[in-house]
Amino acid sequence: MNKPMKKNSLHRLAILIVLLALTIPSHVIGIDKVVTIDEPWWVISGSNYYYALTHKDFSSTLYDYHPAVTTTWMVTAGMLSYFPEYRGFGQGYFDVRKPKFEEFMRSHGRDVIDLVRASRLFQTALLIALAVLAFFLLQILVGRMPAFIAIALALNAPFFLGHSRLLNHEGMLAMFVLVSVLGMQVYLNKESDLKYLLVSGAAFGLAQLTKSSSIVVVGAVGLMLFIGLFKRSGQSTGKNLFTAVKTFAIWLISAAVVYFVLWPGMWSAPGEMLYGVYGNAFSYAFQGARLDVTKELQPSGFNLVTDLSAVVPYLQSWLISSTWVSWLGLILAVFFMASKERELSPAPMRSTIGYLVFIAALFILMFAVAQGRNAPQYILSSYVALDVAAGIGWAWFLAWAQKRWSVLGRAYVTPTLLIALALFQLGSALPYYPYYFTYKNFLLSQPTVYGYGEGLDQAAAYLAQKPNADEIRAYVFNGMGTFSYFFPGETHVFKRVYLVNKDFAKITSDMQNSDYLVLYPAVQNAQPESAVFIQAFQNIQPEKIIYISGLEYVSIYKISDIPESVYDTLNK
Repeated sequence: MNKPMKKNSLHRLAILIVLLALTIPSHVIGIDKVVTIDEPWWVISGSNYYYALTHKDFSSTLYDYHPAVTTTWMVTAGMLSYFPEYRGFGQGYFDVRKPKFEEFMRSHGRDVIDLVRASRLFQTALLIALAVLAFFLLQILVGRMPAFIAIALALNAPFFLGHSRLLNHEGMLAMFVLVSVLGMQVYLNKESDLKYLLVSGAAFGLAQLTKSSSIVVVGAVGLMLFIGLFKRSGQSTGKNLFTAVKTFAIWLISAAVVYFVLWPGMWSAPGEMLYGVYGNAFSYAFQGARLDVTKELQPSGFNLVTDLSAVVPYLQSWLISSTWVSWLGLILAVFFMASKERELSPAPMRSTIGYLVFIAALFILMFAVAQGRNAPQYILSSYVALDVAAGIGWAWFLAWAQKRWSVLGRAYVTPTLLIALALFQLGSALPYYPYYFTYKNFLLSQPTVYGYGEGLDQAAAYLAQKPNADEIRAYVFNGMGTFSYFFPGETHVFKRVYLVNKDFAKITSDMQNSDYLVLYPAVQNAQPESAVFIQAFQNIQPEKIIYISGLEYVSIYKISDIPESVYDTLNK
């Protein structure tokens, strides 16, 4: 290796080391401090997945229409490292809605939170590997320093940081989508090397194994290939069209191979798996519920939200949950796209920003017009794409400024400023530890309740400090996993459905058979079915209130301090 090549490699390695140093600690430290409402579902599903694999019951590896296969693989890896013997007790499969799994784990001397920690660490390792891959792809398109700041901003953004530490699908989905788009962009614009096309297709296959909503990547890839038809010179339109079709076919086949190989359910019952995933996805999108509710797909009754004002809440969520570094970087990227200084803005850089914004828009539009549940984290792929575009915008701005102010041209200035931007991005998130996803930009919003289970871990820690805590019985709203994984005593789950069904006899009986009642006004105050119940406690002082960002999240009552008048009110 000659000296210039060696220096080039060392420079790239140094940038990568700094990127990892800025990223890994925030993704690992305190990774087991909080469990959210949805995670117990996937912990149990992943454990069932592990059990099915080890018993070669491959047809029992479909648990939801997402299909979340990558998430269940993460739990499988966690189980292999923490409790591989789980496969040998003949316990079968556990219901994701019941606490039997946790009881089983404790009966064998295991704590579920340890499984959660191990699974999350495997997921984090995968996300970091995807970030490194995205960096290498992006540096081919835009250069090393722009690639560095783009990936650093995306991975340290509070909303992504918060969700990527959880056992859910959104963090992996966002990174698979990013790698797929960048891989295709490199193949079409810089390196016509088959490996980049295969990487893009494989990443799309993994995205589909994570969440079927990633189907919108097909739209972005289709646009890339369509535009490519008009960029090729020296060939007939027919030959260009054939090349585009062949490229798309190879890309799709590579995705299908990954989809088939990594999901054992496809080995035994592919039709059942595909219908379960896409049938339910279409039913949810067009009919507002899963197939077990709608019973069948009825195209004549398909419906979408046609009022584009549904896009507004998603745009608001991005503005409120993103830092000013992300805002300004995206604005600079827009100026960059319009700049006439072509030496600072070559075509691949411009088109990369354009496709990143396009894929972000596709995710927002899809969830805005679809029926069914919607939540800000469903567009986490949009957050990541826009943060990467913002990073390129900042890098372009510094290159533009260097041409005008010579002091900025010194070798150490640009790296220093870019690292400072990355640190500010991370610093915006740190005050919200470990609930990074609750971040709200102070310029646009006051702190607001997220209500994803945060705070219940603190309630568990409070009661765990009491004498003979292992003998305490706690009746906890949404307490499965969010509270029970951290509490050594007995957790009875206060289910929301009891309030929906007005089953106050069940609620009061469970309260009287417990030592403590743990309520979650963070969400209950906004639930109409909770109104009567919450009102019954309005004049009773809790033993303990858990506050987050100055807002009341959790109220803890000692059952012996609750007067009979509360029970009388509830049972009327």
